[in-house]
Amino acid sequence: MIAVTKVAFRNALLVAATLAVLAWGLSGQTAAQRPAFEVASVKLRAESDPRSDFVPRRSGDHVTMHSVQLGTVIAWAYKFTNPNYQLVAGPWRKVLYEDDYDIQALAPGAVNDDTLRLMFQRLLEERFQLKVHRETRTLASYDLVVLKGGPKLTAAPARDVRPTMGYGGSSSWGEFRADGKHLVGKSASIEEMVVVLTTQMHAPVRDRTGITGLFDYDLAFSTGVDGSEKPVLTTAIRDLGLGLEKSNGTFELMVVDHAERPSAN
Repeated sequence: MIAVTKVAFRNALLVAATLAVLAWGLSGQTAAQRPAFEVASVKLRAESDPRSDFVPRRSGDHVTMHSVQLGTVIAWAYKFTNPNYQLVAGPWRKVLYEDDYDIQALAPGAVNDDTLRLMFQRLLEERFQLKVHRETRTLASYDLVVLKGGPKLTAAPARDVRPTMGYGGSSSWGEFRADGKHLVGKSASIEEMVVVLTTQMHAPVRDRTGITGLFDYDLAFSTGVDGSEKPVLTTAIRDLGLGLEKSNGTFELMVVDHAERPSAN
């Protein structure tokens, strides 16, 4: 929770008024037509913090993102299922991924996620001078398929709260341990697994399993260069009754045409 009152917060901040037209928006609206935060503060964080937010936190009409990179904010604002290939940073990579920011904003009352995403889009345009366009490209990719014999996944037990990690609140993630890398899921869907697989394979992964439901899994694998005796991911994932097959596919991407470090509050 932000430890200031609404009145103090409004009086303390100043929102930049520069408007721009974004080539790709969820609603096709111009910046001036999109909903906006009443006030917003974007401050450079001096040191990186491992407790970075991947999704906004809310307390009433106060919205925050802590120790977050610009690329992460873009990923949430445009609802990417996997920004590892969907967002093409090009020459703007340092601007998107070099600095960490603390964002505090005041929304005009309770808003849903779709409206909040539009507000973040407008913030990105006004404060970071973000300009983007979309295009389709053919990329080398992988298809996640079910092997002969069927999947060997463990259905997740009922939980009061579903664990969330990573972009968009995914409950699947990857982590290093003493025995190598692990692909972990807690009440995770196959779609969420695919997001993490795309990161690990450094290429888009498409779900071709047709599997629905939520699952728990903890799969150890080697990166091939970490000294682990575990098999590489394409082999290890067979223990789940799944396979990664090389493929090619056409994917819609967002290309960054321009981005700047933020204007002063």
